[in-house]
Amino acid sequence: MSDLHPHASAPPAAAPARQAPEQRRKIQPAPERRLGLTARGWTAIGALATVAVLELAPRLGLVDAYSLVPLSDMTVRAFTLLGDSRFLTEDMLPSLAAISASFILAAVSGILIGLLIWTVPAAQKILDPWLATYYAIPTFALYPLLVVLLGVGMAPIILLGTLFAVVAMISSTVDGLRSIPKSVLKLSEVLRMGAVQRTFKVLLPAALPQINVGLRLALSYSLIMVLASEFVLSTSGLGHFISNAYNDFAITDMYAGVLLVFALALGVNAAFAALLKRSSKGRMS
Repeated sequence: MSDLHPHASAPPAAAPARQAPEQRRKIQPAPERRLGLTARGWTAIGALATVAVLELAPRLGLVDAYSLVPLSDMTVRAFTLLGDSRFLTEDMLPSLAAISASFILAAVSGILIGLLIWTVPAAQKILDPWLATYYAIPTFALYPLLVVLLGVGMAPIILLGTLFAVVAMISSTVDGLRSIPKSVLKLSEVLRMGAVQRTFKVLLPAALPQINVGLRLALSYSLIMVLASEFVLSTSGLGHFISNAYNDFAITDMYAGVLLVFALALGVNAAFAALLKRSSKGRMS
């Protein structure tokens, strides 16, 4: 019989079935749970508990009404302020403009200075200790000098915000450039790229993850310093509004302003993080 012939060839093995795209995807590990809840679950519980305390503590008399107002009253007043054109033009918009200006200045100058420091090894050794201890310097001490040079107004506040944020941008840029593999740098030399082409096509894209960290820090630092400066140095802005409300014992207005600051910081950081995430996905695809 032919099927028993010793020289008969074995039937070809069946080709492996092509996996579906869903099967080829990397299986994500299950989120870590503590006491039956994930990190997001505990975050949600913490947020709900905070809301409950802020609402119930003043209403039940656990906290003095002059020290804390219910969260619902803060929220209602905050929405009322957002519908007030005078508040928007004199307080909210100046703060947003100063934060945006200081962040852009810090981002651009920080990346440029970081590139320059990384290019000169001696500069890295000289400036590393200074960059590490920069935030121990009281930046507000520079305000009198800035007023003499720039006058009173938004200019010194924007400059203070820039000075407070720029070092985070410089440090992140230098760290990102230091982390570039030597093989990538050698490849750019082999391809004989010019300085500008090498910077924008090799250095900055390779250092982008760390630069993104610096951008988020610079945005946060710009927001913090601008609002803090407005508390004591400005005649307009959201910080000035909160300071005036505190001095006038307008407790509801003060807490409404604080709530708007919190919402502004949370919203701006979340939107910026989503933008960076989308741009990173676009580069990878």
